[in-house]
Amino acid sequence: MDDIRRHDQRLLVRELLSAWRLLVVGIILIFTYAAITNSQYSMVLAAFSGLGIVFATAYQSAVRKRFTNKRMESLWAGCQDRMVRFEEVLKRMRNDQIADLHDMPETIRKLSKSLYGALRRADIIAEEVSATESGMLSKPPVWQAAAQDPQSKELYRIADKNIAEYRTHFAGVMAGVQRTEAQSAVFMTTLDTLRMKMLGYRLVGRSPELVSHDFLEALAEAKLQLQAIDTALEELDLGQYPKTIATIPPPMPPEEHLRING
Repeated sequence: MDDIRRHDQRLLVRELLSAWRLLVVGIILIFTYAAITNSQYSMVLAAFSGLGIVFATAYQSAVRKRFTNKRMESLWAGCQDRMVRFEEVLKRMRNDQIADLHDMPETIRKLSKSLYGALRRADIIAEEVSATESGMLSKPPVWQAAAQDPQSKELYRIADKNIAEYRTHFAGVMAGVQRTEAQSAVFMTTLDTLRMKMLGYRLVGRSPELVSHDFLEALAEAKLQLQAIDTALEELDLGQYPKTIATIPPPMPPEEHLRING
């Protein structure tokens, strides 16, 4: 997270050094000097309060600008929304004695933090790539190669090879970004399903044994999906090609489940 922390610090410094904030700080400092000269210490306290307000507004502005890519920002907003909803349902289930729920909420919270870091890195990479490579893939160069000159043909062949390598490396860099987006989608949909299972466990009027059995199965399936996300995030290197794809096992067909447990 050090790279993200440095990025946030640069954003904060940039906001503090904006022209209008520097002007306000200059006015406050002049006002402070005049207040000290006239021994008006209450005015000095007011001036320091003004400096605090300037810093607070700069910090809030920097926080709003942490995500440059709107898609990444919306994905994180979706993850946050699911976390808030999950915590609300969890509060209502505190009285239900379910062992699996003691560990799973903490696992989900840790995974949410890891996912935030991955989305922030993906956002930074996507912005840097967009700043320098925008339009390159959609506008490939067209060569007017000489038909007879062998040396020119060889040079153009090398140029075409370089273009192919460029596209390969571009796809490798963006693959990490795309995988992060996919992990966010899995995280949100997993929490949606788990949340509804938790609500169903509390509200649906069925046999307690059957409800408990179904719910524990849902928890086990959610654990597998969350572990798959966590594994993919650990393996994710946004600067390299994906080495493995974390697979999420599909739910077991009802007839197969009955056969095994019969």
